[in-house]
Amino acid sequence: MSNKLPTIGFLGSGAITTAMVTGFCERAGDTPYPLIVSDMKEEACETLAQKFPGRVTAAKSLQECVDKSDWIVIAVWPQAGEQVIRSLTFRPGHKIINVMFDKTVEEIKTWMNCEAEAMLHMIPGTFLSFYPGPIVQCPPTPEAAEIFGKIGTVVSVDSRYQAAVFGTVTACFAPIFAVMDHLIDWAVSEDVPASAATQYITNMFAAVCQEACNKDREGVHYMATVSTPGGINMQALELIGNAGGFQAWVDAMKPIMARTAGNIPKA
Repeated sequence: MSNKLPTIGFLGSGAITTAMVTGFCERAGDTPYPLIVSDMKEEACETLAQKFPGRVTAAKSLQECVDKSDWIVIAVWPQAGEQVIRSLTFRPGHKIINVMFDKTVEEIKTWMNCEAEAMLHMIPGTFLSFYPGPIVQCPPTPEAAEIFGKIGTVVSVDSRYQAAVFGTVTACFAPIFAVMDHLIDWAVSEDVPASAATQYITNMFAAVCQEACNKDREGVHYMATVSTPGGINMQALELIGNAGGFQAWVDAMKPIMARTAGNIPKA
């Protein structure tokens, strides 16, 4: 049995590819998977290859990346996905990971020249460049979990619809930043220096989120609903809840889910 590490190729060299490659190179050095990046514009890959010499190879073409890879991460613009996939020649031994948010494995299969050994959908985040955040995979694929578990926390779901639910939740990245941004502005309006306000509020959110990561479902619910009677946390819960602040987040998910899930069946 070969001990050779599989080569991971990336079709597309945008923000998600950059984050995953950076995660492998800077935080998973003990398992140095060979990485190949490719893009429709060759020069787009050079920055990563120059930043991580010896670990990252810039392919001369998308097809070269496919030919030299065992695992292939499809990270091109979704609008170009079908055109790109149909233009490439795959082999039956390939293992395919789709990160295009609105495409399904079933769709991609119809664009390929052969049936791959394995295909799955994955939802990574740009935080993978610096933090082992969640990576959704569907269906559960142990080998993929082993590889990508080096740079993130793999969360497995059984259906593509369930993965779309998590894809919808990623729309909360900007709103979470906006909450911090508004609180920083308020603190500054109360004569707190901007640098101190930014440092405190961002780190407070980071600490609270880290505490939540160590809780189960009931633990998170408890932390979100139980506070000292008459205390300031209870007061804030009531004020924001009465203003519809919490429900607004849930309501925002519905139209985004319609866009993310598309025609994916719930069952």
